[in-house]
Amino acid sequence: MIKGHLEMCVLSILSKKKSYGYEIMKELEVHNLKLKGVGSIYPILTKLKDQEWVDTYREMTDNGKVRVYYEINENGIKHLQIKINEWLELQQDIKSLLQSDLMGDDL
Repeated sequence: MIKGHLEMCVLSILSKKKSYGYEIMKELEVHNLKLKGVGSIYPILTKLKDQEWVDTYREMTDNGKVRVYYEINENGIKHLQIKINEWLELQQDIKSLLQSDLMGDDL
């Protein structure tokens, strides 16, 4: 999966609810978007935080571990909307190209 699109998918998950890294990775897997490993989600989350598209906070779990939660913010929502529009335009352009191949325009 192309990295920029994965960031869009993570933002989409966070637009529905706050979450932590492992839970986000599992949600991606539900949609057949698999990462290379458990740790590969964290560079993406770090980038989203560095870009100021998500906020983080820590919460103690029942077993005493600290878990970092990610929550999309207003900047992240705006960025997600832009990325969705770009994705839809790209999808339409690719569909148009492939349909012309199926129709035999360039064959």
